[in-house]
Amino acid sequence: MNSGPKCNLHHSLAGSTFFINSLSRMITLAACLFLASHAQVAQATAPQAVPSLSAGDQARRALQVSVVPSIVTVTSYQRVPEGVPREGRWAVADESPYPGMARATVSSGIFVGTDGMVICCRSPLVLDNGGIAERVDIETSTGVRVDAELLGSEPTINLAVLRLKPAEGETAGGLAPARIGKAESLEIGDSVFAVADPFGAARTFAPGVVMALPVASCYQADLTGSFIHSSMAISPESVGGSLVSSAGEVLGMLVPPPSMQPSEPLQPHAYVTYAMQIDTALGVAEALTKKRSNHSPWTGFSVLSQQELKTRMKDDSAFAALKKPEFGLLVDDLYDPSPATTAGVRRGDFVTEINGTKIISVVDFQQSLYYFSGSQVPVKFFRDGKDVTVMLKIEERPTAANRN
Repeated sequence: MNSGPKCNLHHSLAGSTFFINSLSRMITLAACLFLASHAQVAQATAPQAVPSLSAGDQARRALQVSVVPSIVTVTSYQRVPEGVPREGRWAVADESPYPGMARATVSSGIFVGTDGMVICCRSPLVLDNGGIAERVDIETSTGVRVDAELLGSEPTINLAVLRLKPAEGETAGGLAPARIGKAESLEIGDSVFAVADPFGAARTFAPGVVMALPVASCYQADLTGSFIHSSMAISPESVGGSLVSSAGEVLGMLVPPPSMQPSEPLQPHAYVTYAMQIDTALGVAEALTKKRSNHSPWTGFSVLSQQELKTRMKDDSAFAALKKPEFGLLVDDLYDPSPATTAGVRRGDFVTEINGTKIISVVDFQQSLYYFSGSQVPVKFFRDGKDVTVMLKIEERPTAANRN
């Protein structure tokens, strides 16, 4: 009697269940389609971000690989007096390859390739007694160690020139000459890299940007103003290494902050890294190699190239109207007393010749100071439209003339 209604209820419930199950399947299908759609979008967009990062990493890796073969570790050694205790040393980590000598200081250097030449900083080669280490060697990035001889050094700009002295049958494996660039191609904000090879497992490969450009190539009056300033920080042992462009060209040599006392070992700043322009380093290195000098010559005046003068004046018409020679450098600053003031040199003169050698670039001027150091030579100036020649003594730079 009651079977009819029960049957209707059963069919009603069955229909509801079917509807609910169908709706659930539709919701599940929609969710799957939604997730699949977003997964496809993610897959489509992800490759666009990854390659840019990967390309940057690959470029930096390639840069590091290309530059490292020109970077060396420079180690100076000092004699250990007889009777000095040798306890408290690790047998391997602190060992010296030279009997009776201990490691004094380590730093970095740049292999420039010319006749086995390496340029580096002078200060790490100076011992506590003020003398220069009698023994120096270099180690390549592949671990090959080669003796080196000191050809000359410059205290004011903190530069030393070494020459490799491989033993008979020995080669400096893995070395490749640095690729040299031009510092004048730099602009503020350009990417640069500090690359160095301190002693031990540490390596320096620090990215940064150019913070300030040199205001003059001549370092006689304003040493800091002749440097490239960059935003990375380096370790003390990194001085002597390279400042390189994104193209892997060496634009400068890493140096510690300038000092009033050239023999004073200074720590790099945490907020700025200084680099000597590579043209300056190589130009002075060439003169030091020929002169075999360890002193700073000077005349008591600094110079500006005509292009640097034009940039400073910021007025092309005024520069064009200025009385100036076809070539030569402006006398920008004078130190008093000095050989220059004694000889009557004036600010605003243009130096055009030193001992018969034409002075066209700042490097010409700097090299002449070393070539004729200690001599009294004729120096030709252009003054008020006329040539004036004076006898000028190129002396050793006094400590009082040093300034940051």
